[in-house]
Amino acid sequence: MNQKDGYWHPLVAGVILGVVLFISFMVAGQGMGASGAFARITAQLSYLYDSAFAQNSYAAKYLTKGNALANWTVVEVFGIFLGGYISAMLAGRIKQSIDRGDDYPVYKRLIWSFLGGFIMAGATRLARGCTSGQALDGAAAFSAGTWIFMLAAFGTGFMLAPLFKKQWKNIG
Repeated sequence: MNQKDGYWHPLVAGVILGVVLFISFMVAGQGMGASGAFARITAQLSYLYDSAFAQNSYAAKYLTKGNALANWTVVEVFGIFLGGYISAMLAGRIKQSIDRGDDYPVYKRLIWSFLGGFIMAGATRLARGCTSGQALDGAAAFSAGTWIFMLAAFGTGFMLAPLFKKQWKNIG
């Protein structure tokens, strides 16, 4: 861990993530990802509001014997939040703030964040999974499609980053 900023070295964190992924395959019989958990939680909340929701063919596949919360991915996501909180607390990084450039308005930062999250959530459902699950599970399985997808996703991110640069830095 780098004592200066409290973050782990990326290579150390990557090795640990790889070990956790391996354990996930061994213990749960499946890899890691987050989007399925959010779909299951949403299905469960909808089912609690209206039990007829279980008849919906899309939602029914997420309701495991009437309880979507009994799925591995839901437990995993709760663990991610808990582990992230404990890690931030131990490193002294818990604070209430909105990260942005000094001259960038908070309302614009929140609008762009919400819009980006909304687009990612919709794309995740259309693609039947999230990029983190795709990258971790597909790369671990040496899937050529995953490597092509991740190179395209990161390449696009690097190409579009300059368009959003002033959200993060002051440009004089």
